[in-house]
Amino acid sequence: MKMKKVIACAAALMLAGSVLAGCGSGESSSASEGSVQSAAESVSGDIGESGSTAESEAASEPEKQPETDEEWHEAMLKRSLTSLGDTTKLKEKIAKARNGDKVTVAYIGGSITEGISAGPEKCYAKLSCDGFAERFGKEGGSSIEYVNAGISGTPSKLGNLRLQRDVLSHEPDICFIEFAVNDGTDDEHQAAYESIVRDLLDKDVAVVLLFSVTAEDYSAQDYMKQIGEYYGLPMISYCDALRFMFENGRMKWEDFSDDQSHPNVDGHKLVAEMIDYFYSQADAADPVPHTAPTEPMSIMVQQGMQLLENEDIEPVSLGSWKEGSTIAHFVNGWSYDPEGSNEPLVFKFTGKFAHLVYKEVSSGRFGTLHVKITCDGEVYDERDIKTVTPQGWGNPQTAMLGMQAADKEYTVEISMAEGSEEMYGEVLAIAHN
Repeated sequence: MKMKKVIACAAALMLAGSVLAGCGSGESSSASEGSVQSAAESVSGDIGESGSTAESEAASEPEKQPETDEEWHEAMLKRSLTSLGDTTKLKEKIAKARNGDKVTVAYIGGSITEGISAGPEKCYAKLSCDGFAERFGKEGGSSIEYVNAGISGTPSKLGNLRLQRDVLSHEPDICFIEFAVNDGTDDEHQAAYESIVRDLLDKDVAVVLLFSVTAEDYSAQDYMKQIGEYYGLPMISYCDALRFMFENGRMKWEDFSDDQSHPNVDGHKLVAEMIDYFYSQADAADPVPHTAPTEPMSIMVQQGMQLLENEDIEPVSLGSWKEGSTIAHFVNGWSYDPEGSNEPLVFKFTGKFAHLVYKEVSSGRFGTLHVKITCDGEVYDERDIKTVTPQGWGNPQTAMLGMQAADKEYTVEISMAEGSEEMYGEVLAIAHN
């Protein structure tokens, strides 16, 4: 990395932490998990004293061991409700539904939310939206609208880039966020997750966090819970509920899933039941007001990201590329023509933070991309991006292109790296704020 870029990144982080803390960040490792932990601890005392977390209540009053199957099931539902949070906003949306007004319930996440293994009609998102309509809707809930923005393989870093396109464009009233098995626990994922939360809250959306888990017991829910506490959000953890049942020998993973991560049909029903339980508790309880913090937990948050496809941005030059790409949900990108002379695909735009979204595969005739980034006429970075990786499967992947403290004019040139001139490559989108 050139010294100018190092200086620019450092300046960006310092300014982001002071002047621009509410509006941006980027992919960097300079904010530690400890800083997130510290911010969460600064508010956790108030949350615990207010009695808004199910865990604090459980700690003060020992639970009676369940005996019957019904009691175990009820205990599992209670365990799934990590926190009611501040339900003021949710109750406003419920009142709209009861009045017969349009209420849009949205879900953003990965393949679990998309409904892999259960299908679009039997996934937890559709079942719980139908349950909301039945519980709160007027005259059959015909005014309740459903938006499923789950896309297989997407972590919150990509979720943040497509939030405007896939969720905010539908003007949601309620939005569930599910990324706990797709996210890592690094600073970049934490910042992206918090960015999604902040953008939704800024649009007066009632946000609910949903935490999943894999067969290997992996979940990124710990840092997500810290963010949820910081913003006083409702939180549902089927991770905690399943762990409770597994530890007590009341369920096996195979009862919930037919693979390593996706709920089966019965599993999706169970998650929807946990959400319905949350709705019943939120409806019955008085809200516990929480003052929304103005400062983000991470100095790396980047709000207001726009995903730009070939319908949204016109390249300065198509070079040896043509319009169109081949991934579901990302068909409006650009594809490299190996019969050409490897002329670069060139974009110009103004923004603080910039990302590239590209197709990643595990094998085949895909090559390495070469990307040159210029900011305000000076070379900011130049590097190669491998599109063939062991974890690739034809999925969208993201790469951070730039992070600036103030708007800069970016020029991004994308060609095939040396040795990949006769290979294939796909740029799915450019994103910036």
